[in-house]
Order: sequence, then structure tokens, then C-alpha cells
Amino acid sequence: MVENSQIQLVENLDLTAPALNRFVKPNGISKLVAQYGTPLYLIDEDTLHAKVKELHAAYTKFVGPLKIAYSIKANFNPAILRTFITDGITFDLTSIGELHFIKQCKAAPENIIYTSVTEEFEEYLEVLQSGVRKVVVSSFNGMTNLAKAASKIGVKVPTMIRVNPEVGVKAGVRASYRNGKFGVPFNGGTIDSATKMIKHLMDNDLLSFEGFHFHLGSQITDFSCFIHALDKMDAFITKMKKEYPNFQVNTFDIGGGTPVSYDEPVPSPTQMAENLVSRLNQLVDTHGIFELMIESGRFLVAESSILVSKIVNTKEYSEHKIVILDAGYHLLLDAALLKQEYPQEIVSIPKNKVKTTSQLPTKNIHLAGRLCDTYDIFPLSKVSSLNEADVGRYMSFYNVGAYSLVFNMPFHCQIKPPVIMKTAKGEFKLVRKGSSYERLFIEEGGDIF
Repeated sequence: MVENSQIQLVENLDLTAPALNRFVKPNGISKLVAQYGTPLYLIDEDTLHAKVKELHAAYTKFVGPLKIAYSIKANFNPAILRTFITDGITFDLTSIGELHFIKQCKAAPENIIYTSVTEEFEEYLEVLQSGVRKVVVSSFNGMTNLAKAASKIGVKVPTMIRVNPEVGVKAGVRASYRNGKFGVPFNGGTIDSATKMIKHLMDNDLLSFEGFHFHLGSQITDFSCFIHALDKMDAFITKMKKEYPNFQVNTFDIGGGTPVSYDEPVPSPTQMAENLVSRLNQLVDTHGIFELMIESGRFLVAESSILVSKIVNTKEYSEHKIVILDAGYHLLLDAALLKQEYPQEIVSIPKNKVKTTSQLPTKNIHLAGRLCDTYDIFPLSKVSSLNEADVGRYMSFYNVGAYSLVFNMPFHCQIKPPVIMKTAKGEFKLVRKGSSYERLFIEEGGDIF
């Protein structure tokens, strides 16, 4: 059943031609940095729309209703949220802060699914008061708190259970493993198990069983883990139907994991879906129609954005060249945390406008950030193109749309850079102002005496 999970990979990123042209011509970069300075982020709205369509199209052979859900922890910039709202997708939230953002952007409550880790009573109370009605619980205590909140509001809440299938996962970041933080096991001898939680949900006056959710990890390229998880779900649902004749799964959320290419070829969403849809359709044949939810954070936003930085210094030792940027890992934290190899490229501009400090290509380039920290070194992607990396040139980092803006931090009193969006109309629009040292000083309590 899992023989085809190891498939031939396809290259999603092509740097054989200036990839920057997807966003803006090189002379356009010069205009933007003249106006806003560097570093700066650029978001392409068309790419955001295209990724939603690509992910949805991959699963069109599923026989039941299908929804795409954006996990906004990947990037909660309001311009991105408003773009996705026009696509009519669902939003997966996990905090009250994210709820505030999505409400301010006028997303419909019926297009929100709330998956908390803390699962506090006050949290659920605010969630239900906002009109959200589909909630995922991952503990018995969380389910109890949700029931208390539902009682106070006077509503019956469709409730999903986050399960931990405890299957082996080969991924950039694993989320399913024995005794893991997320979800509950199918069984386990305690109240924190799907078996015990379903028992309390059936015929509950405050909560109604809606379905299941699991998330196996990020950057998954071996899809056998999904097949193993679905096999376990199949057996568990069969068992529950024997115990509860009216047991019905209405929604099944299989989480994320759709990979993005940084330095290695990765499967496309279509290749991923080809391995999963037939098994999902078997579940429908066996257990009845359910709504399939495909979650994504990284895949939907990563390729939409680039970071433009300026080379401010270089130094050479024998065959080694150190290139120092005005950006650092405070803007691309995964470069330090996960050793993320973002593709990099020197922005092409006329040579007569920039002084070239080295005529011959340097054998070993080390790309360093501006921070006084040993770990502020950017790993080089295999597809990076760093010829002519000289002082005054601009460098673009690709596929930075996920987990970059949300990790911006003020280490060394660094301030947040501006964010520009190229709209579907081809206009460049400022969607986040760059912060200032004065604002940072106040945020850190500088005006408190």
C-alpha cells in the first residue's frame, strides 16, 4: 500500500534565469531600496493566489467536499490574510492574538478553525464569543474547558479531536511521535486518549463530535507516514462505530506537510495527493462522506516572498571570501534554528554602477549577517548564485514567506524592516511600515520612569 510513497522528485525552483523577475525588474529593486532602504521584504500577491489554486487542484479527485486551511502562524501579515480571505479558504488559528488579527481583517467566523495548545477556559470563552464554532481539542482538560465555555455562551460546539497517530515521520520538523506534545493517542489508559474523549463527547449536551485532526510534520517528502496514519484512523473509526452506532466523522483534517523547495528538489502537491487521495476515498467508501481539510502554512506563503539585503562589507582570506550583509538571522531566524538554506541571488544591475572588488570568482563564499553572534551565518543553498558578491550590491533571499516575518526580533536593537506587496494589479504597496529606534525604545520601556 505504501510502495509508491518514494517518488521521483521535481525541481520547483529555477535559478537558471534571474528569478527576481517573478517579482520586480532589477531597476525596480533600485527604486524600492532608494525609497525604503534595506533590508526589506517583498511579497507577490499573485503567488499567494496561485499556491491556493495549486494545493486545491491537487486534491480534486477526492470524492467528498474539500477545504484548504491556512495556518496563519506561518505569516500573519494582514495583507496576506486579506489576500487569502478573497480566496474563500479556512484559517487555522491557535492563539487569541491570531484571532484578533483575523477578526480585524473581517474573516467570516465560519471560515475559522481553532486549534489551541493551552486550551484555557477564558481562551475558549473569547473564541466562542467571537462566533467561531469549529474547535479542535487536544486534551481531556481542554475538552472540559470548552464545554464550560459553551455552557456559559449557550451554544453547542462542533468539536474535533486532535489525535497523535504515533507513526514514524521523515520530515524537516516532526510533529507526531510517541508521548508527543501535540494531540492524544488513540488509546493509552488515561483520560487523555481519543477513546475516552469520544466516550464523553457522544450524546453530550454542550459539545458535538465533529471529526478528527492530525498533523505529522513540516517538509514531508516520504508520504508513507500519511498512509500509516490513515490506516490507523481507519481501524479506530471502525472500532468507534461498533461501540457507538450513531458515530459519524463529518470533518477530517490531515494537517500540513506539503514541502517547499529550498535547496533540494521536492514533490509537488499533485504528487503528494496522488499517494493519499485513493486511501482517503477508501475511507469515504467505508465510513461515509466527510469534509477533507488540507492545512498548509509554509507551502501557501513561502514562495511568495523575498528578502532584499545589501552587501555592506567583504573580506578575503586566501580562497575564502566573507560577505557581510545588512540583514541577519533576526530577520530569517530559521537560517540559525533549522539551518534553512534559503536560495540566494545577487540582484543583476549594470556593472559600471558598482565597484567590483574582486575580478575572479572566489572559491568559498561565507555569507554572514550583521549581528555580533557566531551563529549569524546564512547557509548557502545548492541553487544559490553569488557571483559578483561585492560591496554595494543587493542580494535577494528567496522563499522567505514562511516563519520569517513572524520571527523578527530586536536583537542588537534591530528594528523591523518594511514589507512591500506587489499587488495583483502590478502596483507596489507598503503593507508594513518599518519600525524605528524611537518606537523600539518606547516598547522596551524607555518612556517609563
